[in-house]
Amino acid sequence: MTTNTKKNSSSRRRVKWIFLILVLFMLWAGTTIFKQRIDIAEKKVVLEELKQEEQQVITTKKELEEKALLLQSYDYIAELARKYYFLSKPGEYIFISPED
Repeated sequence: MTTNTKKNSSSRRRVKWIFLILVLFMLWAGTTIFKQRIDIAEKKVVLEELKQEEQQVITTKKELEEKALLLQSYDYIAELARKYYFLSKPGEYIFISPED
């Protein structure tokens, strides 16, 4: 019976070590998964912010491209010159009204 007892205590000790290693592995895996979920959530927030910024940049780019096309037009440049620098066409008079 003493050999049976030694075998049982030896096998119990082995089972305890295996169980301990298994529990430690599960703890490590759980914390790793938890940290990865936090990282993923943070990266989703950053991704949404970057998508919004991308839309703003695209809108600004379109506006600037349209403005660049307008600035290639002689008529538009003449209109801006009359508006901001009070230039006139030959035979044209400019009247400045007082603002309120």
